[in-house]
Amino acid sequence: MTEGKVALVTGGAQGIGRAIARRLLAGAAAVMLADVDEEALERTAAELAAEGRCEALTVDISNRAQVRHAVEACVERLGGLHVLSANAGIAGVRPFMELEDAEWERMLAVNLTGTFRCLQEAARPMIDAGGGAMVVTTSTNAFWVESGTAHYSASKGGLLTLVRTAALDLAQYGIRVNAVAPGIVRTRLAHFLTEDPVEGPAYLEHVPLRRFAEPEDIAEAVAFLASDAAAYITGEQLVVDGGVTVGVPIPEMPE
Repeated sequence: MTEGKVALVTGGAQGIGRAIARRLLAGAAAVMLADVDEEALERTAAELAAEGRCEALTVDISNRAQVRHAVEACVERLGGLHVLSANAGIAGVRPFMELEDAEWERMLAVNLTGTFRCLQEAARPMIDAGGGAMVVTTSTNAFWVESGTAHYSASKGGLLTLVRTAALDLAQYGIRVNAVAPGIVRTRLAHFLTEDPVEGPAYLEHVPLRRFAEPEDIAEAVAFLASDAAAYITGEQLVVDGGVTVGVPIPEMPE
């Protein structure tokens, strides 16, 4: 469904971003990986090169010049830009009264402002080409907040509003903008929970599907929204959380 398209995947060196890149390559798209972690980026690019046309570029999305360079490199090296997977982001937990300005500002600079820059810069070649698809990785924290995540949740809530606004403004150019909101995903950032022998199983009691998401679960959702199968979908957020935010699961009845 993405055959012949060119995709830029930010945060593509590992975790969800790596899975997204692999899924798009499996759909016969060409992929440009962008990530701030140069070592992990080179390793992932080398691994994925055997699965399709894949290139890589070190990018800090909080820097507009670097974002613009990544978009231009994608067009020049791969022949265009049809899909943006705006996946790069950072996370953190800090009690509200201990949250300092620098940590707040860094979170918003990467997650919200950095993603805004990615959308805006990617839109330029998409407008020239007559359309495209953008998929932003948000989080269930965009609407279902947790204690100690004021900076993270605020950035993700802002992303959801950004997605909806960008969808309205870019529709006239044939550009669709959607979001995928993961719950807890089995990645490096979530190991503190998913691999905890006590807290992990306790959390899963609140997950109707009784398992954590794998990066591939999120990648499938992104690939769908990026594809022509979602040609009439824009401004939406697809929640991929195993049912956590649907409501409190009904406990099993005793026999």
